[in-house]
Amino acid sequence: MSYYSGLLSKDWKFSMKGQVQSYLFLLLIWTLSVAVSFRLSEPLIAMSIGVTLIVIHILYVPTDMIINLGREQKLKLWLHNPQPSYVLLSSKLFISILNCLLSIAFAVGLYAVVCVLFNVPFLQGKTLSESFALLWSVIGFGLYLGVWAVFLWSQYAASIGKRFEKLRIAISGLIAYVIFQLHEGFILSTLFDSMKEIGSFPVVSIGTKVINETNEYQEISMGVSMSEFSLALVALFLAVSLFVFLLSVRNMKKIEI
Repeated sequence: MSYYSGLLSKDWKFSMKGQVQSYLFLLLIWTLSVAVSFRLSEPLIAMSIGVTLIVIHILYVPTDMIINLGREQKLKLWLHNPQPSYVLLSSKLFISILNCLLSIAFAVGLYAVVCVLFNVPFLQGKTLSESFALLWSVIGFGLYLGVWAVFLWSQYAASIGKRFEKLRIAISGLIAYVIFQLHEGFILSTLFDSMKEIGSFPVVSIGTKVINETNEYQEISMGVSMSEFSLALVALFLAVSLFVFLLSVRNMKKIEI
């Protein structure tokens, strides 16, 4: 396994620049929110931004993987690497998840500083389990999006420079649309509701809801709310993730990296 640890080390070093940039971005937004909160004597602004900086980590793994894979393709660093595609891809995914966890910890730390600065309770009336529900929802959903992002990128990248390139890219776009529709249909199905009852546990969902409605007007708010997931659904989505990962590995073999 020494070759794999070496690959992890290489991917870790390769990711450091992006990780530092991520920390600086979080710190900049946090500093601005704190300054505005002090200026307006309104701690809710900094606290809301603090929570938002945690939630946006849902997009960390998919964004990070697409950027790193695109860089690898341009630099052709994989060209002379004798390791199988699944080893190369799993190493990048592992480092991306690790960096995501570290970045989330940094964002939580910034939120904690806000609570100290404005002398407000850390949990804001929420239970500890609800706070952890937010964290594992962000991590779990972000990882699932990341696996799909790698697959869709590999579909697109495998089309570049091939015969019928535009048709292949169009098919990739169609696949993305079908994937979205299938997930939406499944979430609205009775099967999803039934599986949600098997080993259920609390999660945080992100979405919109109507908070004020008249015959001619609707006021919609976006935010987070408590919901439920289950061990059965976790098992299902893990199986889907593994299958999608294997499809991505298959696509990687078609890419001239």
